[in-house]
Amino acid sequence: MRNILRILIFGDPANDINLITSTLDHSELTYKQLNVTTIADFDFSLKNFAPHVVLAFCGGKNSIGHQALYLLQHIDSQLPFICISKPEYEEEALELLSAGASDYLFEDRLRRLPKAILQAINSPDLSHQSQKFSLLQEIPLAIAVLMGKQHIFTFVNTYFQNNIGNKLIINQTLKDLYQGTELSFLQEKADQVYETGKTYTVKEVSVTLSEGPYFNFTIQAIRDSEGIIEGLLLSGLEVTEQMQYRKEKEQVSYEIEKLLDAVNEGFYLKDIRNNRYLKLSAGCSRIYGYNLAEFHENPDLWYDVIHPEDRHIAERDGVLLGKGAQTNSQYRIIGKDKSIRWIEIKAVPHFLNGEIHTVDGVISDITQWKETEEQIKQAEAVLSEAQKMALIGNWNFDLVKQTLSWSDGLKEIYWADETLVPVNEYFDQLIHPEDKLRVEYEVDKLIRLGKNMKTSFRIMNKEGEVKILQGENRIEFNAEGVTTRLYGTLQDVTAIKATEHTLKKSEANLRTLLDHTDAAYILVDQQLNIISYSQMAKEIAEFRGHYNELEGNSIFDYFAKNKRARLQKIIDDVIIGKNISYETNVIEKDGTEKWFALKWIGVNDDENQYWGFILSIKDITEQKNIAKAQNETTSELIRRNKDLEQFTYVVSHNLRAPVANIMGLSDLLSDMDDPATATELMYGLRTSIKNLDTVIKDLNYVLTVKKDAPDRMKELVEIQTLVDEIKGSINNLIVSENMTFEYQLEEEKIYTVRGYLYSIFYNLILNSIKYRQPDISPRMILKTYLTGKNLNIIFEDNGKGIDLKKYGSQLFGLYKRFDVDIEGKGMGLFMVKTQVEDLGGTIQVSSEPGKGSIFHILLPINDPPTILTLR
Repeated sequence: MRNILRILIFGDPANDINLITSTLDHSELTYKQLNVTTIADFDFSLKNFAPHVVLAFCGGKNSIGHQALYLLQHIDSQLPFICISKPEYEEEALELLSAGASDYLFEDRLRRLPKAILQAINSPDLSHQSQKFSLLQEIPLAIAVLMGKQHIFTFVNTYFQNNIGNKLIINQTLKDLYQGTELSFLQEKADQVYETGKTYTVKEVSVTLSEGPYFNFTIQAIRDSEGIIEGLLLSGLEVTEQMQYRKEKEQVSYEIEKLLDAVNEGFYLKDIRNNRYLKLSAGCSRIYGYNLAEFHENPDLWYDVIHPEDRHIAERDGVLLGKGAQTNSQYRIIGKDKSIRWIEIKAVPHFLNGEIHTVDGVISDITQWKETEEQIKQAEAVLSEAQKMALIGNWNFDLVKQTLSWSDGLKEIYWADETLVPVNEYFDQLIHPEDKLRVEYEVDKLIRLGKNMKTSFRIMNKEGEVKILQGENRIEFNAEGVTTRLYGTLQDVTAIKATEHTLKKSEANLRTLLDHTDAAYILVDQQLNIISYSQMAKEIAEFRGHYNELEGNSIFDYFAKNKRARLQKIIDDVIIGKNISYETNVIEKDGTEKWFALKWIGVNDDENQYWGFILSIKDITEQKNIAKAQNETTSELIRRNKDLEQFTYVVSHNLRAPVANIMGLSDLLSDMDDPATATELMYGLRTSIKNLDTVIKDLNYVLTVKKDAPDRMKELVEIQTLVDEIKGSINNLIVSENMTFEYQLEEEKIYTVRGYLYSIFYNLILNSIKYRQPDISPRMILKTYLTGKNLNIIFEDNGKGIDLKKYGSQLFGLYKRFDVDIEGKGMGLFMVKTQVEDLGGTIQVSSEPGKGSIFHILLPINDPPTILTLR
């Protein structure tokens, strides 16, 4: 045993050597190590360092471990060689073991490394079969040796026996042992390897039907000294934990990728050394407009799409990342659709051996935020200009930092330009001497009470120019209640105050003038607020129940709510220069009706710009009542004239016949000597005189009804009782004709002229009996109901009906009869229509021959001169 072991380590120092050193440092070995990374350095160190053992990292077919072993065999060196491998390169490690390597270990299982080094040094010749089997027993893998074409088990290590085989495995064939099991496929693969010599590997195979341990199996050919295949080496690496870990890792990776792909940001990981992307999320594609394949094809695409004016930002970031600094930058890119977008990239570098190795970062699309930021800047610029135009400014005093800031508008108010750096002294010097104490008191009160306060004061410059300022002072506290900030707004109201003064003088003159007119006047400004009004306007408002002060209130509040919908359209028309005039009525709280004439007249300033309007309101109730009375008189005259025309017609027709008969018979009697003939003529004369008397009585009755109509006394009439009285008066007819009645009375009482209503009902009921159909018993349906302010009375019968196309225009005429088979004079319907109209109503009829008639009477119930409904 040597005192100090010289160990030559051949591999990537960044990833490998630390693993070995950490393991050996925790052992009892005394060693000296030399690390090399190239084959040339390895060859040189074999001669100059003279190692006792070589540890090499082995990967794929051409890994540095393979190169090192081939070099040792080429120089015919018996130097112990131990392979360090990842689990996924187990097949390659076994090949190296077959090729002459002393041992191999997995890099995540190096606890056996010190012991393996000692065994390799103390047993340099492993060609002997028993020594190799002894080594295979210690390997933490399932190892079996199968000899011949039948693949007979001649050796299995304990690990294989316990996990894959059984107690009677030796001298059994592969086929006999595993036929019908999960491992039956090994027979076919073993045959292929035995025939071809090509190694076969299968990963993650369960050795039981249930979920059991999983193995990666490798089958390799064993050759004799002449290279002839004489058997197979079957090895199995248990990967249950690795597989579960991999699945869990894959699931976690899947969930993370799913999450990253779902968010709007893009995430990337780039290998700087090899200029390739290791990871790109779907967000990158959404932001740039290029698919992920295009990024992988051109790893520099991210730079190519940067706006030419902004590429210097990315170049600067590259330098900073190379120095180990994290970066956070914003610049523009040109998307695939040629649209320009703003992005923000946060990048973090990762170093290996002092050089940048990878960079990961987050990409955000901040286009909307940038557009909003630009809009805010524009809005702030517009606000600044608006403040200047409106002579408004704002100020802010940070009590914590003791800093004072003014807006550009406020600087202009204080006779300064935008370059002014405001200080309290500048503010104090410009306050009008007479207002200084009050301003100091207001500031002290603001801080002491902690409440926002209105302010008004004057400032004066050296030239004596004075400005009047108005505004509001505000205060702000932190969570502990300590005052941290004072701020507020100020407006130059000098011109406004001067205008108000002039306006007040003009208003006083105008008020004196308007208070002596018979109309109400209201002056309204651009904001639709009442700024002045005449005494008459106030009296109208008070009369209508508005007792609040008008000045300062909206013009809309002057009107009832149901009138306001129309006002906005009127005001819009006035603003564009139209003068609006109209009349309107209102029902006051006491129930009286008032009429007003309104005029809306726009008012322009000296520059012909709209300033407001004047509303004039004149009470025209008296004129309206006079006009209404005149209209009623005219209507009555027209109606009476029509009655007179009809009366003249009746006189000329109905009186002419009996008068002519009387005159003719009188002439005959004067010359008649025969008594018998004279008696007959006297009878005819009496008959003509009787007919003349009947006509005169009828005309007198009509004239009496019309004359007495306005003076008839009204009373509360029960409709059912009224009908029962009529039925009693003609009971013999009702019984003899078997007449029936049906009532649908929603309204049972009416306040009216009883005699008129009795006559209307009597005539319509009697007509339904007189003009019945011969073979059908007469029936009358009587209905009453309200529609709006009118009472509807319906008389529906099943009588003969009327041919309205033939007789409709004469139906309600005096002495108009259309059924000569029935006795009558033609006065009934005339009187019905006359009395209905005297009650302020209307009558309509619908009828067809053989289908009965329906008379529809409509009487107003809210017309005080005629009718009221009591329910």
